[in-house]
Amino acid sequence: MNLFYSKNTTINHNEIVINDQENRHLTKVLRKKTGDLIHVTNGEGVLFKCVIEESNKYKSILRIHDYSIFNNDFPKLKIGISLTKKTDRFEWFLEKATEIGVSEITPIISDNSERNRFNHERSTKLLLSAMKQSLQYKLPILNNPISFLDYILKRDDSYDSYIATCLGDGLELFNKKLCKGNNSDILIGPEGGFNLSEIDLAKKANFVPVSLGENRLRTETAGVVVCSIFSNINYI
Repeated sequence: MNLFYSKNTTINHNEIVINDQENRHLTKVLRKKTGDLIHVTNGEGVLFKCVIEESNKYKSILRIHDYSIFNNDFPKLKIGISLTKKTDRFEWFLEKATEIGVSEITPIISDNSERNRFNHERSTKLLLSAMKQSLQYKLPILNNPISFLDYILKRDDSYDSYIATCLGDGLELFNKKLCKGNNSDILIGPEGGFNLSEIDLAKKANFVPVSLGENRLRTETAGVVVCSIFSNINYI
């Protein structure tokens, strides 16, 4: 099944108009024609089954014949993660985290961060592509970068909150501390890690320090490991 994306389409609509890159993929790559069945998501948990009514090189008009609503009760995972020095590594994380399953990603700027900005438009396109490739119907939220302090001050009490670190003795492993079925929020630091003062601030804001294992992981690898652990525990 090939999946297409149409932002702001709701169950109250009768038709969907596909244009630009989505239409080029539909008509030029897949060579779909009038009468063909097409699957479209709005990125908000709805899958539309449509039939092509009209199609040309500029746009395609799809008639909605049926839809399914996926009110996923699966717990949510939020990740606050430092931007990596190399852009391609952060983009790799965005792609893989979306494929595995993440609800919200917030780039954070901490004391050891080496970058404080990223291309939001390009990154959103990567998320869209990963969502469609992995046949998911919920597009992760991608926030603009904020400071480490602002992130911890916005902690949501409905989430179990963690901070991944290599500092400290007797740290529990994330997979042992994680509570199945609970929403979770975890902080992942930059290449130099979080410093002790940041860890202390996080602890005061009720973020629990956890370890991701004995190996020292790159930022983007740690992010993918977190997604994998969270998904595995909640699917078992």
